Amino acid sequence: MYKLLLVDDEPIIREGLERMIDWEKLSLKMTASCPNAIAALDSMTDDMPDILLTDIRLPGMTGLELVQRAVALHPMLQCIVLSGYDTFQYAQEALKYGVIEYLLKPCDQEELENALRRACTNIDKNRKKVLYLYDERRQRIKSLVDSFNALRESDLNADQIKRQVGELVKTVEDPSLLQETLIAFVTGSMGSGQTEWGMNVITDALRDRESLEDLIVRSLLRLRKEGGAARSNDFVQQMLAYMNAHYADEALSLQYIADNVVYMNADYIGREFTRSVGQKFSSQLLSIRMEHAKLLIRSDPSLHSYEIAEKVGLGDNPHYFSQLFRKYTGMTPKDYRKQLDEQTGQG
Repeated sequence: MYKLLLVDDEPIIREGLERMIDWEKLSLKMTASCPNAIAALDSMTDDMPDILLTDIRLPGMTGLELVQRAVALHPMLQCIVLSGYDTFQYAQEALKYGVIEYLLKPCDQEELENALRRACTNIDKNRKKVLYLYDERRQRIKSLVDSFNALRESDLNADQIKRQVGELVKTVEDPSLLQETLIAFVTGSMGSGQTEWGMNVITDALRDRESLEDLIVRSLLRLRKEGGAARSNDFVQQMLAYMNAHYADEALSLQYIADNVVYMNADYIGREFTRSVGQKFSSQLLSIRMEHAKLLIRSDPSLHSYEIAEKVGLGDNPHYFSQLFRKYTGMTPKDYRKQLDEQTGQG
């Protein structure tokens, strides 16, 4: 099954495309049908499609800008553009952003379905490659976690454990692999009542690559001292910790965390996240980003909107940032600054 996101600002076009595509024959499922790029990106944060089918002319953000941001969220996304512009410049720009098909309106059913088939073929190739790398990485993490557990349960003293950890660390070239191993080890070992300590270790692991070896040793020794049984829902806490540490990453999405952090099915962790936290992943991420944006505006009034957008993971698109800021706070960044100035003046 392949998931498709449709974006066009004209309802009659979206409805026509929905009727035109033979969904069952192509093994396609539509995740959403969106009238603009903002709604599309919001949908993608929670439910990442395999294929993006978008018009070029969209309100607020063009289809090509949407493609650029969408590919940052999901580098293997297959993007198909529908355009009323038969110009080399648009086609060239579309190819630069990674668009695989540039179709001119109006396109017929056969032309569109052939483009979708080619996209599905590309998806199959990518899935095979990713599955191999994913399984290889999971096995490596599992092996390291088993080694950490063996050290925790051993009779070695602190100095001996430190030497053993040093030898293990030498075998791992990628620091992110060590970070993920430590996170998996801690979340799998925390006992009830130790959540706060576990969260602190996770946050430290995500932020501080240089002292990972010391952090691993301290975690081993503390867990040995405190013991503890495995907890079944720690992946939600792990997700929250990752979001708070990496909110400035443009590529952050539910799918990214599923594939690179917790190694679980995206639909499942999305449901569990909503049940545990009380809101969807995208809403929580928006809250984190906007609270940091408000803090930046308060701490440095000279910052431009595009600078704040970059710092909170929204690229260099000030218009997109302003739309999200208004959605969250009910006012534009400019109005928020004005309100702060008035409050300061009254104080």
